[in-house]
Amino acid sequence: MSSDSVDKTVFRQPVDKGDGTVLRPMPGGRASSNQTNSPSSSTAAPQNPSYMQQPPSSGYSRSQHTDFGSAQFQTTCGLNPLVNASAMLIAVFTKTRETVTHPNVGGLHQQLVSEIKLFEARSKEAGIKPEIVLAARYLLCTILDEAVLNMPWGAESAWTQRTLLSVFHNETKGGEKFFIILDRMRQSPAENIDILELMYIFLSLGYEGKYRVVHRGRDLLEQLRDELFQIIRRHRGEYERTLSPSWQGLGKIRNTLTEYVPMWVVASIIAGIMLLSYSGLRYWMHESTNHVAKQLTEISTTDLASKKISTP
Repeated sequence: MSSDSVDKTVFRQPVDKGDGTVLRPMPGGRASSNQTNSPSSSTAAPQNPSYMQQPPSSGYSRSQHTDFGSAQFQTTCGLNPLVNASAMLIAVFTKTRETVTHPNVGGLHQQLVSEIKLFEARSKEAGIKPEIVLAARYLLCTILDEAVLNMPWGAESAWTQRTLLSVFHNETKGGEKFFIILDRMRQSPAENIDILELMYIFLSLGYEGKYRVVHRGRDLLEQLRDELFQIIRRHRGEYERTLSPSWQGLGKIRNTLTEYVPMWVVASIIAGIMLLSYSGLRYWMHESTNHVAKQLTEISTTDLASKKISTP
């Protein structure tokens, strides 16, 4: 009896007859002897341009692929073309780490296989170097495998027997090699800035790799992420710290009048207003005290006349 008939959650690799490159992973040390649904007992990650076709496997349909939301995450406004091409897989990585249960792990596996091939196609269309695409594919397989296997529903499935890394790179674990690739890429940051930014995103979203089981691993990861940020900033330049560079536009409009009116004109207007105020105040005081002054004058004149009359 074949292993597929025993394990109902085993993941079959989509068959592509035009693929000339065959990888021979041995997941879990098991090999199928009576597989009738595939032309060979070995499976491979096809790299034929027929990636747009649906994989002929159970548990995966066109409606499921549409629900997966691939078209919703296609973007041309990301950090760089490599990040744009992998936007869908980055979103799946984030969502998977928050998913408590999954009803169809086998279908998820097949969908991710298809999405990784779409990522390769988009990267090639964007003119990204093949070696960068290959390294990025390795990183994506690694983080997605970790995200699934760290969840209870993933650890209890047959994912360990058919990881994405084994499908595309004939390897089982990439938690250590992820950081080997990072060290190699950071030696030539100018040439590898796109993939360095992609790796920075992975670390910022919570990927841990080998540091998951290392003492003070999170502190070491934080230090590594800060170093990577400094490398990226040196080559990309300082980011725009202002949320909206034009937020002071209205202030300039208010000051337009003072920019065109000379200061001596403003001073003359102020002096004229002060002079008019002073003149008006003097006139008001004169009118208010004039009547009282006349009365005082009359009193003084009357007293003087009385004194003259009374004198012999």
